[in-house]
Amino acid sequence: MRVLITGGTGFVGAWTARAAQEAGHQVRFLVRNADRLAASAGRIGVDIGDYVLGDIADGGSTATALAGCDAVIHCAAMVSTDPSRADEMLHTNLEGARNVLGGAVAAGLDPVVHVSSFTALFRPGLDVLHADLPVVGGSDGYGRSKAAVEAYARGLQDGGAPVAITYPGMVLGPPAGEQFGEAAEGVEASVKMHGVPGRGAGWIVIDVRDLADLHVALLEPGRGPRRYMAGGQRVSVDELASLIGTAAGRKLLSVPVPDVALRSVGQLFDIVGPYLPFHTPIDSAAMQYYTQMPASDDTPSMRDLGVTQRDPAETIADTVEGLRRVGRL
Repeated sequence: MRVLITGGTGFVGAWTARAAQEAGHQVRFLVRNADRLAASAGRIGVDIGDYVLGDIADGGSTATALAGCDAVIHCAAMVSTDPSRADEMLHTNLEGARNVLGGAVAAGLDPVVHVSSFTALFRPGLDVLHADLPVVGGSDGYGRSKAAVEAYARGLQDGGAPVAITYPGMVLGPPAGEQFGEAAEGVEASVKMHGVPGRGAGWIVIDVRDLADLHVALLEPGRGPRRYMAGGQRVSVDELASLIGTAAGRKLLSVPVPDVALRSVGQLFDIVGPYLPFHTPIDSAAMQYYTQMPASDDTPSMRDLGVTQRDPAETIADTVEGLRRVGRL
């Protein structure tokens, strides 16, 4: 199949492109900057010769990219923790979904794979994430934009369109060039702080290579609408300290800070963060996810698609090694 991949300059999109090509598919990219494509997907051995310059929020370039393709994997999204950019993020991501997902459905592509996020389904007090939860969305701008896009994608599914949706958790693993997922900032911060705070907190860790394999496994026409969690395995604070410390070759402490205190710190950083002379991954939304992270039920993808998941120890070790290689540790 000829598969259009959006977001190929990013972490998930680049690794998904590599997995698709290794499975025998031809890949086309829709990108704003060809140099960034070479610096990400190109650095991990992806053939980047077929691309269209444009933007997901632009209907014309999106239609050009879709022409002649059999399927699409929509990985692109604007991501920002800046509250002042929340409206821009919502507009870009929703217009992108209409152009890419809606355009693909109108053109008869099958399947149409949408990469969503656990944040579209998350709510405090939830025990287990599964793919048929109602759309909620987080309190932050990113969570709200993912929820809006999710509602649009599910509307296409309700109309019978062959849209497949995945819900990744915290995506880690080796970089694409120097591109990591946002979760790598948490690994980097933990090493630099020599500790991992929290009591009931934790992460759900999915390896980017396993997520890419899931996306490629969905490239089968005629299966209709489908949804799969790809949250990964839940890793507690104690386990995180041990795994990250082992990978970094140093002892990391598990610091039993009350989870409510971490959420308060997140609220404080919402206010002071823009004025700090350095970037921090701490904000109220991140602390809410971190301190109230449920487990993820990924058994349907394993059962239906034969997708397996690496041990989080391998994923975290490859993340740390990658951070060292690019000079962030």
